[in-house]
Amino acid sequence: MAIATKTAGGDKETVRQKRERDQEVLVWPDLVFIEFIAAVLFTVTFVILSTYANAPLLDRANVNITPNPSKAPWYLMNLQELLLHMDKGLAGVTVPTVALIVLAAIPYTDRNNDGQGVWFGTANAVRITVFSFIYSGFVITWSILWDDGAHVRVFQQAPVTFGFTDGKVKWIGDRHPFESWGPAGGVFQAIWDFVFLKNRLAMRDEWQWRLPVPFQPGSGSHDGYLDWPKDFERIPIPLNGTWLWFWGKPGWMPNWMSHVYWYDKHLNIPAIMAEYVVPIGAIIGFAAIMLLILRKLGWLNTVRDAWIAIFTAFMVVYIGLTIIGAAFRGRGQLLVPPTHVPNLEEDPGIMRQIAPGDLHYGIYDPGSGAHA
Repeated sequence: MAIATKTAGGDKETVRQKRERDQEVLVWPDLVFIEFIAAVLFTVTFVILSTYANAPLLDRANVNITPNPSKAPWYLMNLQELLLHMDKGLAGVTVPTVALIVLAAIPYTDRNNDGQGVWFGTANAVRITVFSFIYSGFVITWSILWDDGAHVRVFQQAPVTFGFTDGKVKWIGDRHPFESWGPAGGVFQAIWDFVFLKNRLAMRDEWQWRLPVPFQPGSGSHDGYLDWPKDFERIPIPLNGTWLWFWGKPGWMPNWMSHVYWYDKHLNIPAIMAEYVVPIGAIIGFAAIMLLILRKLGWLNTVRDAWIAIFTAFMVVYIGLTIIGAAFRGRGQLLVPPTHVPNLEEDPGIMRQIAPGDLHYGIYDPGSGAHA
């Protein structure tokens, strides 16, 4: 610790205060000895694990054959799982980059020196950690099941399983309770269908509504109605050269500029909603709700409390995505029970490309060429 003192001439002089031996931690033997013991324990642990858990090498790579499922290494499994729930560029580049920037900003925003380097260094840290752990675990599990449409399958199959009916029950969102309400019924039906969407992509592929308008912009047939998604799939970007003012692709532009210029570019609003707006809204929205609940409970009193909640949620989501991608994704990246995930050693048919129509929860039998 350095302190400033004044000399006889009035000049400032920095003097380092001498610390007692019990206040110091030396590199040797204190730090190096602990690191050596840790290295030995890790080495012994990995040697023991390698005797029980084999890591087989597959055949030589073949560009004509795609393994099914084809999975990333475990430390990137969370990103592969994230690719299934949003745009590829958003999941593979934007979200990880923003997450790393946010984590790197923690020490620059928490400038309080009290309790630094202490586990659970605030009064409510333990309660915040437990709440964030439970909340984030529930949210990530529910979100993945919803995006996979698991709630629809449960709703349709549960009455059959428990013997209440002989056939599948029609999903709530596929019903039309406002059909007889006339023109006003269309508005209520659109809201009904939106509330009971099967998953995120249903907003782009299945959700439909129409609204009478005096004039009709967009790309659909000009029939006097504004239809979702048809009339929103090709919204022209201003000055794209094919809307209002038409001009051919500028030949005078250099090649690099012609790739950047948005000639004949259009916006697919339903796809943007499904691939960007819903995932980003879910990430920001659920995080904001968690912080708001903690604030209402009176547990969120400092900046460090907020970062403890956010960091805990980040770790739960990170580990949760890794576990789901590794243990619950089968052929075609379908969400299946762990017992139905192909095993590299027990299922040599994993190197064969199986037609999408054959994908279901069964196990592929390489001998018969069918699923069991």
